[in-house]
Amino acid sequence: MKYQGAVFFDYDGTLADEKAGIFAPTPQSCAALAALSANGYLAVLATGRAKCYVPRTDAVFDGYVTTNGAYAEIHGQKIYEEFLDKEDLRQFMQAMDALGLYYSLEDQDACYAKDRDQKEFRQMLDNFKIPLEIFHPLSEMRELNASKLLMAYQEEWQFEQLAEQFRDKFGIYKHRFNKSADVNAAGMTKAVGARAIIRHFGIPRENTYAIGDGANDYDILKLVGHGIAMEKHAACLDGVAELVTAGVAEEGIYRALKAYKLI
Repeated sequence: MKYQGAVFFDYDGTLADEKAGIFAPTPQSCAALAALSANGYLAVLATGRAKCYVPRTDAVFDGYVTTNGAYAEIHGQKIYEEFLDKEDLRQFMQAMDALGLYYSLEDQDACYAKDRDQKEFRQMLDNFKIPLEIFHPLSEMRELNASKLLMAYQEEWQFEQLAEQFRDKFGIYKHRFNKSADVNAAGMTKAVGARAIIRHFGIPRENTYAIGDGANDYDILKLVGHGIAMEKHAACLDGVAELVTAGVAEEGIYRALKAYKLI
């Protein structure tokens, strides 16, 4: 099927804003997504979350790029998937265990947590309103197939030590406003999954858009023809965003799509 173009939307900080108490896309954002799809554009959620804990909301997407690019699908058809190297993953888990850190291993169907009851881990889940029930004990994981790690830490030096020790093997993306981070294979970003979708459907670069707010949105904003940053965004996005739109509460998604005459 031919599409007019594709628009990739970050979730946390873009479609939702937990600090403002907005945990789901607004009705106007949901209507904008529907209008975008009706106009022949792919509306794709591009998130660090695994698919199993993408929130169930009124927003309807044509596809998903999840776990920071390690998985991509359109209308239920898998376009791309990649798992972390098992030996690299074992070494990273040993390093986290030595530091007393708490983490979960994620694929698209389930997540497996080292300790579901640990304080920092629970705080991380509460911050992003991630349901505890999707996390199973790590001992129940039959095969070490993970697209991403979700890590909680107590001190900044712990994050810095791991980031330096494993910089050639993993990309570690610190979450804004929380002592936690996503851990992906080095070079794995949302741009990887988005690129797979764009190439699969032969969409011209000038007809591709991405909207985000965090450091893990840098590569996807750089990839597309039109990068858009939310009003509150990581400073690194200033170099790749051609437009800064309003915040979530001020209907930044709707305003951006209108500015580009996509709806």
